Amino acid sequence: MAALFRRPRLFGQPEARDAQGRPPVLLVIGAHREELAFGEAVAEQLDRRRIDLLRIPAGISGQRPGPDQLASYRRRHAELYRQILEHLQPEQRVLIDLHTGFDERLCSADVLCAEPMLLQCVEQAGARLDTPVPGQVRGVRLVGGQDEEGLVGLEGATWPAVRPELPEAVWCGTSPLYVGVEVYLRQLHAGSPAEVRFAAAVIEAISACALAIIETARSSSPRRCD
Repeated sequence: MAALFRRPRLFGQPEARDAQGRPPVLLVIGAHREELAFGEAVAEQLDRRRIDLLRIPAGISGQRPGPDQLASYRRRHAELYRQILEHLQPEQRVLIDLHTGFDERLCSADVLCAEPMLLQCVEQAGARLDTPVPGQVRGVRLVGGQDEEGLVGLEGATWPAVRPELPEAVWCGTSPLYVGVEVYLRQLHAGSPAEVRFAAAVIEAISACALAIIETARSSSPRRCD
């Protein structure tokens, strides 16, 4: 069976490897093609010595199709993320997946992860961000094996919970640590310079939290995603 995506067309060229190898954090932009331009603007604000970049110039649409095309869309979506996972280098321990949403009232960001310690750390760091536009940073826990009723009534939940439409190997594994970021903009997919800087600050905070948690948790048991 032919591959759904050809890697040379799907992924941009990898960044140059320095003497120390690749940075431990990989930021993915353009998984949804409408969001690539915002991702490019955000990447320009980041310290690329600490955060590597994977551009997907020909990603899939972020708009869900009708019921008759939904199964095919989900297969293509899953295949895209499996290829992203295969693209990671051994030294890259954190995968940050940048997306955009729309909220005309205020700029904010949802941080989605299966690791509660990461969500707690990022929310605390988000409250201290010094950015041109004030924005709330909210944690959302990724969970599996729950029906819709179970998600609503998840006992002891500190954060809202969602079941991701991603292969479990992407979001539930211990390496890399997957973190999704949804930055809500006043204009869909078109962030202002202040919103771009806010998104970059959130990504920098996620990177710092994730690396600290990974280092602390080396000797602990693997996290549960159900």
